[in-house]
Amino acid sequence: MEEIIKNVITPNDKYLRTIFENSKAYFIDIYQREYKWKEENVKTLLEDIEVRFQLGKRIKVAPQEIQKDVLRNFEPYFLNTFLTSKTTENIAIVDGQQRLTTFLLVLIKLYKIIQYVNSNDHYSNKTYSNDSLKKLIYESDDFGGYEKFKIYNKNRESAFASILENEDIKAEDETQKKIVDNYRVISTYFDEFLKSENEEAKYDEIKTTYYISYILDKLSIVEIRIENPKNVAMIFEVVNDRGLGLNPYEILKGKLIGNLDALQKEQANKVWTKLQNDYFKNEVADIDLDDFFKTYFRSKFASSETEYERFEKNYHYEVYRNKKIRKHFGNFENSDLLFKRVIEDIKYFAELYLKLRTSYDYDYLIYNELLGQSQQYLLIMSNIQLNDPNENDKINEVSKRFDQFHTTLRLIDEYDSNSFQQFIHSLNANLRNKSIEEIKTNFDSACIIFLEERGVIDKGKYNEISELYKFTLFKNMRHKLLNFTKYVFMRVDRFLSYKLDKPSYVSGDLKSLESRFNQFNRKRYGLHLEHIIANNEKNKKLFINEDGQFDELLFNQIRNKLGALVLLKDKQNLSSGNDIYRRKTTTYKKSNFIWNEFLVGHVDKFDISKLPAEIDLKTQSPDKNGLYSLDSVEVRQRELFDILKEIWGK
Repeated sequence: MEEIIKNVITPNDKYLRTIFENSKAYFIDIYQREYKWKEENVKTLLEDIEVRFQLGKRIKVAPQEIQKDVLRNFEPYFLNTFLTSKTTENIAIVDGQQRLTTFLLVLIKLYKIIQYVNSNDHYSNKTYSNDSLKKLIYESDDFGGYEKFKIYNKNRESAFASILENEDIKAEDETQKKIVDNYRVISTYFDEFLKSENEEAKYDEIKTTYYISYILDKLSIVEIRIENPKNVAMIFEVVNDRGLGLNPYEILKGKLIGNLDALQKEQANKVWTKLQNDYFKNEVADIDLDDFFKTYFRSKFASSETEYERFEKNYHYEVYRNKKIRKHFGNFENSDLLFKRVIEDIKYFAELYLKLRTSYDYDYLIYNELLGQSQQYLLIMSNIQLNDPNENDKINEVSKRFDQFHTTLRLIDEYDSNSFQQFIHSLNANLRNKSIEEIKTNFDSACIIFLEERGVIDKGKYNEISELYKFTLFKNMRHKLLNFTKYVFMRVDRFLSYKLDKPSYVSGDLKSLESRFNQFNRKRYGLHLEHIIANNEKNKKLFINEDGQFDELLFNQIRNKLGALVLLKDKQNLSSGNDIYRRKTTTYKKSNFIWNEFLVGHVDKFDISKLPAEIDLKTQSPDKNGLYSLDSVEVRQRELFDILKEIWGK
């Protein structure tokens, strides 16, 4: 057994000096994720070392004596393991680069400290020579300059160099940002920890020498050398899939790229790294490659609710178990097919998903997103094929039909999140790789089946969503969910703005609309709802029943019908909220919402003539008591339906 293990891995206990004294740099293998350690990780490491270091007594003064004292009397500190794999050209770090990259930053800081000490006349006792640490930090060229930093990745060199040379750098990706940020943490820590009690000296040179000796010669870390390159991906996955913090997409990367030949591996890694950086730089949505892969695998391979759920947390397990996926990736053994899947399929669909999540070029994408309907992305990804020539048209059509389906169910108060989710699963399979013409048909079918099974409509009576738009089904439209009601009125005003070529507060570009929508209702500025029938005594008198009692149930039913609400902006609803209708009309005239202006007769006759013949909007004047009558509610309810039919009933 021991011989078998040696054929696979070889352990070698080393101190930190030995690792960084290696004449050649360690390469960061492509299996490794980006450098992601946070401030808390760095501080924890430094504080753990500090606790062990402080157990030793510092009794020597001369640097050489200090070094001997540390070697003889200080207890070592074990730093776990790191995995390497030797190729014909270099030694690559397969696992452990987070710690080693952090220690490179530590060495750079300590190097700067000894530079300061050795060049300052205030110190009677010097410390390590500058060259002793410099050779641990980078490979030197023939002129003493740096050629490669000892933990090497081409993308990281500029960040390390900027720190070493005290230059500013604009971080281009997450790794560069973390390197710069964590160096600041390390620098601040050592400026305090190694601070001198002597006001004339910045650092305690004796403590510094002790500490550097301890770091270099008492920090133990076991290098595990993977002897056969074919075992690298497998061992990386086993080590990093046992709670050590790698994201599933980082483990999946090793599976997809690990067994490619050198040229394929380099090209595939460039594609992967670019995708990772593009997702990191995105500022619009908080998403990463895990979000993409969950959606991608569900959209292309899930055909049931059970399969859908399997891709939730550890989806990379399901990738190996799912027969359809294994076939798609050639059982992860065909290197040419794997290469093609990475540089074509994954690249195309990851770029597509990022565009869907961040673009403001598609109206219906934003409309659905305002209501938090992220399942639209699943259906779009399912529908679009690799390098689809109809990509834009399909994005528009799927998002539009999703909006129609979802909004219609809510308008007739038949939306149920669990049942809706089940139909999304069936839609996902039914829309997969379908033509544009089939998109509408499948959405229509799903909606009709949904309503038939709930007993809302008779079976076989309807074929399309548009056929549902009869007032009898929509007459009780009511305010139930804040964001949805705001959304309905927003869409109404955008429709009127377009038809009348007249400005509205919500008729601007999509990015401005998203900001104004006030999705979480935490801002005093943006869109707000107002009940036309305010909760005051005069309005309550309209709801006195035959027994002379106030009918609170009926009061709330009527005032929450959509025909009894309006949309206002900013603080307008605060100024008019509890007034009777007559006093509200001035606010509505100045509200910058066309739907409100029609309500109070503040629209020019010429503009009215631009409306479709099916829409006849009339002024609703206050009754003799200055109130909004119950008849006005019903008239407005019908008028609203006529507009909604134009928007969603086509």
